[in-house]
Amino acid sequence: MDFWSRLIGGYVPSASSRESSLDGPQQRLTTFKRTYLQLQQSWQKTGRNQADPAFGATVVPRLQSINNILRDEIHTPAPHLCIQNVATAQLYVLLSSVGVTVCNEQATKEILRFFGLLVDTEDEDFINDTSFADRLIVFVQAVSSVVTTRGFYVETEIAELLFATAAKLRQQSEVPPAWFRPSVDAELDSLRSARIPIPKSQEFPLVFLLLDYVHYDGEVGDFARTGLLYILESAGRSYKLEKWIIESELATMMASGLGALYSQLSSKVALTHASGSVPPILTFSNVMEPVSSSDAEPIFTTALQGNLATFLSYLAFWQDMLERCPSVDIKATLLDHFDFLFLRPLLYPSIVESSDIDSGSSVAVMTYLRSILENVTHTDIIRLLLHFMLGNSNEQQQDTRPSRPAALARRRKSETLITKYANRGNHAIPELLTLTNILQGYLASRSHQTVTASLRLLCTILRSWHDMASTQLFRAEMAKTAGNQRSIEIHDQHLDTLYSTAEDILDEEDLELYYESHLQDAQVNIELHSCFVQQFTQTGSDCSEASLLSKDHRRQHVITAEDPLLTRLLSLLEDFLVNDIEINLSLSETFAALASCSETSLEGWLLVPKSTGVLPRRGTNAAQSVDGPTVNNQATANDLCIASPVLARLRALVERIDKLRADIQDFDIYLSERRHVFRVGEEIDEVVAEVPIRRSQDMGDDQNSKPREKVAAIGLITERLKTSSHVSRASSPRGRQPNNAEHHEAPPISLVRRLNQLRLSPSRSPSKILERHHSPSPLRKTSISSRRSSALASPRGPPDMLQRKIRMRANIGQRRPLGESTDSETGSIRSESTGAECDATEEMRELSLSHILTNVIILQEFILELAAIIQVRASLFGEVHLD
Repeated sequence: MDFWSRLIGGYVPSASSRESSLDGPQQRLTTFKRTYLQLQQSWQKTGRNQADPAFGATVVPRLQSINNILRDEIHTPAPHLCIQNVATAQLYVLLSSVGVTVCNEQATKEILRFFGLLVDTEDEDFINDTSFADRLIVFVQAVSSVVTTRGFYVETEIAELLFATAAKLRQQSEVPPAWFRPSVDAELDSLRSARIPIPKSQEFPLVFLLLDYVHYDGEVGDFARTGLLYILESAGRSYKLEKWIIESELATMMASGLGALYSQLSSKVALTHASGSVPPILTFSNVMEPVSSSDAEPIFTTALQGNLATFLSYLAFWQDMLERCPSVDIKATLLDHFDFLFLRPLLYPSIVESSDIDSGSSVAVMTYLRSILENVTHTDIIRLLLHFMLGNSNEQQQDTRPSRPAALARRRKSETLITKYANRGNHAIPELLTLTNILQGYLASRSHQTVTASLRLLCTILRSWHDMASTQLFRAEMAKTAGNQRSIEIHDQHLDTLYSTAEDILDEEDLELYYESHLQDAQVNIELHSCFVQQFTQTGSDCSEASLLSKDHRRQHVITAEDPLLTRLLSLLEDFLVNDIEINLSLSETFAALASCSETSLEGWLLVPKSTGVLPRRGTNAAQSVDGPTVNNQATANDLCIASPVLARLRALVERIDKLRADIQDFDIYLSERRHVFRVGEEIDEVVAEVPIRRSQDMGDDQNSKPREKVAAIGLITERLKTSSHVSRASSPRGRQPNNAEHHEAPPISLVRRLNQLRLSPSRSPSKILERHHSPSPLRKTSISSRRSSALASPRGPPDMLQRKIRMRANIGQRRPLGESTDSETGSIRSESTGAECDATEEMRELSLSHILTNVIILQEFILELAAIIQVRASLFGEVHLD
């Protein structure tokens, strides 16, 4: 057809025919050379004048055309003549010069893409071309130093180009000399001997270019960090590169960058809540505003959260470096710099120098340290940090490996760091003031924010890293015998004591159901505890054979009764009813984390030690002997205090509640109402959650069904608001999500997480972790049951009774032994009443009835949680014998 058309005349080739003829290798090369020549002529005429804006507008289309031709050629079959022309004529030299000269963001981006195309191509060995490497480095260094051309997209292109280069080098058996040129020739050696410093940045500039962007967020930081990790991986195949990294300023810059990001964090923080985001449980309490200086920054501000996230992401990069680097000497160098350039001179002094006067700085450092321990997973970093702060003499082990150049370089670097650190002087010494001493002081603070922040930090250590600090936090002694078991009678008495204590607070019919949910939660928390995981790893056991840990595989520490840190915790427990709500939530979580430790014995602080020979029983004058037989001695308050400090204080708290019950009319009704409010809020969440599920299942149904679903949901919510029906396991305030098949991957379940995420409005709760309800007591038959088909009974007090102030005693300073307490000490006094004068170690606090009711509910949940942990430990660790 084309032949006859040409023969007749007037034939015009089709567009496809013209493209095929122009897209041939020779035609493409001709177009490429012409475009390059135009670019060269424009640069020679006006390009040397950086202030000429016309040059930038002229070169951008030609640069785009060059990139398009190269990009199209890469995707076509060989030969690739344009790429060959770039390599033979070194056309990248001109483009690099243009990029250095022109001040145009779009032109800079196109030149960066040009170099990226050459790095990725497989046709020519650009990665081993010294001239290409030099021009790329010069161009990137020039662009990085010019602020006017460093927009966000330009920085992204730079980081992506550096990453592509590092990825290409990673594929080589050794880093090519075009990129890595260590100072080994005679001339440079003579210069070194003449004490003329040769910058390490000139020997491997790619590494230092990557370091400029590792602290960035988003894609820029991801490209830079990954590229640097590729370089560290290559060090495992090259002794020269390994030695160079150790001797270079890489570790110094990394540690300095970490310190700089930490210094940007606010020096004073207030644990406040944003308007409208106060946890619902705090709305029922006396929310105390922080007493802090005006420059204390609220924890929820965007600036503080952003700076903290950047610091933690940079710290996560440290972990990646230690995990991905195959060189032991490079890892040791990084840890040495983390120790002597960040931990000792910056992190630890900030904790020591923090003040509790305005509570701002103490809250800040406790919060930052807790964030570090929660986000870091590398054991070497945590071991270094905790051992130093807890005053553990961690002598460095002598390296017995054959001396290698890298090992010798590391030793010289470490000695230099130690010498510089020692010459500074006036640095804090953990042997004089350990983290344990600081925690003891802050737990006795009058600031509820300082106490809350300290408890949260202590709980994080106990739950996540207790295996590294088991003997430094508490004064603990190794158990005399392994596998120390108690009889089933003693075990039952402990559980009966705790369970009856919970019943005495408020009896409800569903108390057993709530206790069963605590049992499931306790097993999850124990199996996720750091000590259990560590023992599990050492013994090679699986979950079905966890009882193997109960014998010779598990060692236990016994906490002494005189331990100062335990004494502080017990002092806070004494004031449970008058504490701030957040303190009680953190305190209960701390005790639960300590009790969940497989390496810590419960005897002496939670359980009655066998050495006492007595276990008091409530309501009787007899006590059970450790060996089984009953002895006829009366259990006094002092006996109980000596036997179990925790049980003693829990019993004293119940006695204070009994006095409140006697002083306040319809106290049980108010308490049941508070429980009912929590339960209804959970049920609303369940109902609202069911509607989207049904809607997604019936997506194919008619759209008219949606209004009916909404009306039905509103009807169910209204009905549940009017009456409290039976609550199932999944919807109990302390119940977990129904789907818990993967509970090992979930974070530990605790009382504080449940109560903090309590919902009181019809909105979807992210995790069903709330409180539990309670059941009727045989001791008080008139108490209100949680399972009723009618509305709750109304109290006979005034409408504002929940806001009525009640005066209660609170211990301050050094707490007296509980056995010395008097009736007036645990009594409650109405605001309009007069009471006995307080002594020097006590003060009177005015709290609303609503605040006290919430604390009572938290206390009952805490008691059930302790009982569940004891029972799960007995089964999981074989701590009870049936003989």
